[in-house]
Amino acid sequence: MFKPVVLLGAFAAAEAFMPAAPLLSANRGVARRSPAISALRMQETPIKLTPQLFTELDKDASGTIDANEFKDALSKMGGAREVDKIFARADVNGDGEISYDEYVRLMNMDKFGDEEGGNTFVRSAKNIGLLKSDTVLGYTAMVGNKGFDPLGLAGEGADETTLNNYREAEIKHGRLAMLAAVGWPVAEELQPKIAALVGKQDLLVGGQDAAYERVPSVLNGGLENISPAFFAIGIIFSAAVEFLALQWGGKVEEGEYQPGDLGFDPLGLYRGKEESVRYDYRLKELNNGRLAMLAITWYAFEEFVTQRSVLANAGIGQ
Repeated sequence: MFKPVVLLGAFAAAEAFMPAAPLLSANRGVARRSPAISALRMQETPIKLTPQLFTELDKDASGTIDANEFKDALSKMGGAREVDKIFARADVNGDGEISYDEYVRLMNMDKFGDEEGGNTFVRSAKNIGLLKSDTVLGYTAMVGNKGFDPLGLAGEGADETTLNNYREAEIKHGRLAMLAAVGWPVAEELQPKIAALVGKQDLLVGGQDAAYERVPSVLNGGLENISPAFFAIGIIFSAAVEFLALQWGGKVEEGEYQPGDLGFDPLGLYRGKEESVRYDYRLKELNNGRLAMLAITWYAFEEFVTQRSVLANAGIGQ
């Protein structure tokens, strides 16, 4: 008997967390919400939303909580009549399921209040005028939402599908940037040695002094010395990845596809794990990708201005 009470108590919080009116579409604004409660009071001991509770509710381990799972949990209490009302207020995108991202949103609302879905980054950005009131970032449950949108791309006319497309592009660029952030200094350190070992041309730009040898780039020059085959292979590989993404991308609207998820998990770090673990990995990849994009931009401009390699400027190697 205790467990159904816990489950009802946890999702009854949605009554305070979410707006009383039906969910608004992505093309409309989000209604003001009443203050969120800090804990659930279905029993004398307050009950907090936790990752473990999500796992208990997700009986089929699908990664989402559907209405049937919810109704089954509440049927012994006779609370099934309230399920649709509570469920609709928890289901931000109206797909009939509560994803872990949406569940995290509820946990944040419990901690930080219900405005902007408990997202303090978005709240602060709106308060100082960096985000418009109609931005989809104000209510989305998407992981890694920091309220950063200086060009207003997530403003009027944008919806969750648009945001998924932007996220797909961001993740791809982040992954390339992470590879480049490592590959750039490694190439400056090892390419001359490998070229000398195999008797090939040193393709780094900048002369004989190792401190001034830099990787070929738009700003550094030297791209004309790179074999066309390298660029051809890069284009073919990119086209293949894009083709695969297009095949999977059609499932975004069906809720079956996470942006950037191409099924590549050779070490088994992601598949089969609890949703809280998968969420954490998605957030870490996103944050590291963002940092890497900043890093390679810094590499390019630093080498252009100083005419020295990244490693030489950092006092490493060479």
